[in-house]
Amino acid sequence: MKESAAGKRRFRFYKEPHGTWYIDLPDYPGPKGDLAMVAGADDMLDYVAKGGKQVEVEMSELPFEDALALELVRMGEPGGGAYYKPVNHSIQSVWLCDVTIFALQKFPEKIYFRAVA
Repeated sequence: MKESAAGKRRFRFYKEPHGTWYIDLPDYPGPKGDLAMVAGADDMLDYVAKGGKQVEVEMSELPFEDALALELVRMGEPGGGAYYKPVNHSIQSVWLCDVTIFALQKFPEKIYFRAVA
């Protein structure tokens, strides 16, 4: 993860040959399986990666130019992540696991994001 201006953070995601997306968090203390992007997050990554096998994504809790948005809908059971609704997008739901707390320190009310070159 890289921190940029205006509170934006950058994360790299990569898609393995079997089709599973992962977030690249080398300092994460848990198993690699925790870093898998599933339940709608994989669909969003397919969209922002535009068919690529890796993508760097800039994220912020504040809106910024050309950003897509996710809005918190509800928390899962304890230890069960959180459900987000993509704003102005056809994907119905995105579930983010508790690794989000490791990466972002919380489950934000809104997450603004875009792929960066």
